[in-house]
This record gives sequence, C-alpha cells and structure tokens, in this order.
Amino acid sequence: MSIRFENVTYVYGENTPFEHKALDGLSLEINEGEITGLIGQTGSGKSTIAQLCNGLYKPTSGTVYVDGTDINADKKKKKENFFRVGLVFQYPEYQLFEDTVEHDIAYGPKNMGLDDNEIARRVSDAAHFVGLDAESLSKSPFDISGGQRRRAAIAGIIAMEPKYLILDEPAAGLDPMGRDDILTKLKKYQREKGTSVIIISHSMEDMAKYCDRIIVLGKNGVYKYGTKAEIFANPVALRDMGLSVPQITKMMYRAESLGVRFHRPLYTVDAAFEDIMKMLDGEDAK
Repeated sequence: MSIRFENVTYVYGENTPFEHKALDGLSLEINEGEITGLIGQTGSGKSTIAQLCNGLYKPTSGTVYVDGTDINADKKKKKENFFRVGLVFQYPEYQLFEDTVEHDIAYGPKNMGLDDNEIARRVSDAAHFVGLDAESLSKSPFDISGGQRRRAAIAGIIAMEPKYLILDEPAAGLDPMGRDDILTKLKKYQREKGTSVIIISHSMEDMAKYCDRIIVLGKNGVYKYGTKAEIFANPVALRDMGLSVPQITKMMYRAESLGVRFHRPLYTVDAAFEDIMKMLDGEDAK
C-alpha cells in the first residue's frame, strides 16, 4: 500500500516555446501510515508531484500507482483516486468557491454520492477537527480570515476521508501560533486516523517537528529519502542544494565545534530544551 512513481517524466507546455521539464524519469515510493515531508528548491517538482499523485496531472511518460493501481489507466480509476488522495493547495482561496463554508466542506462528500446524514456527519467532524465554529460555517469563505480559509480548505478535503492527504505549504502566511496549531492538528489527525500525510514545505523546523520521514528533491530527482537524522546529518550537502537544516540544528553543530556535547542530535527546540536542562541538572549535581 503506497504511492509509487515509476520512471515518471512531466513536461509543462510540451511542444511549445514554453516547454519545461519539471520531472525527468522520477522513481519514488511513499509508504502509507506516516507523515512524509517533501522538500527541495523552488522548481524541483514538489507541487508537480502532488498533482500527479492526485491525478490532476497525467505523466508525460511513466506511471503513477496508488495502492498498486495505475491511476491513469481509465477515467473511473482517476475519479476514484480524487477521493483516495486528497490535495490541499498552497493558496486556499483557489480551492473555495461555494456560497458558505459549510457548503464548501460538503462539496467533496456530495460528489462521492453519500447520503445527507453521512454528509452532515462528515462536515461536522471535519469542521470541529480544524476548529471552525458554527458561525464560521454559515459565512461566505471570502468573509473569513486567511487562517480560517486555510482551515476550511483542509476541512473540505478531510471530509472526504482520504487515505492519503497531501498539503502544499499548509502553514504559508500564518503566524507562528496559527502554523503550530494547524500542523499539530494534522499530526493528531494522522495518528488517530492512520491517514498517510504528505507535507510540502520550505520550513526545515516544521519538517523536523512534524514529519516521520523526509524526501529531498534535487535537480536530478530524489537526492535522499530517510529519517530526520539521515536527512539533517549532512548540512553541507543540503546547503549546496540551496536548502538548510533547522536553526536549532545549526546551533548544535556550532556548539559541538566549540566542545559542547549534547545527548543526541537536535532538530527541534523542545529536544534542545530537554538536553540543556539535563546538562544544567548535571552541573547542579556536581
């Protein structure tokens, strides 16, 4: 059970003066039941991969499999895949269009052919999960804040109860509190439902805090796919690719160069706080 790319190439504007190859022979497998981060420089193909997974794009060549099925084999399989692989775009205002937030969240379940009671349940559960109250549900999606629109867009996809949930920069433009709230809810959702979540982000801090595994895209496809420890172990290679490691990891490497030794590699502020407190407790004991 996974999303698998087999020698996938995707070309924008093929056979036009604007032709651009976004992916070239990409082979990749994303396992189910985890939160997977997808990072890479702008133009490395992250958003293209997301839309190929969902079936909005069809490969120029190669095959995309979801749970062993070629999603582009026929129209029926492609339609089924829209509900199996939910996609939240980077800019939620492009994804919201109904007269009320409630109707927007209900749009996907309605198109799944569900009955009214099941649609109502899913809308209520999804809205509650992302923190939208009854007053927000009755408003136009264009009369609520940017953070609420982000929540509404996520709720509309969650209401379809997809097996795979892909989010393209879900925290972009949010303040730190709003970002942490959204991502913490997504992590909770993944743990409770067992849904496979794929997060595209430029934030190394978010990748370190919320993801189980991380895919790094380079110019020639997948540079590395592994745990946080495996990905952030070589900051020089990431820097050469125009990427980075979390700020707290930079601090750890700098401190270790000056002789400070931590109990473990540090990728989050919480982990750093725990280790520093252990060091201080050790000093007090002496």
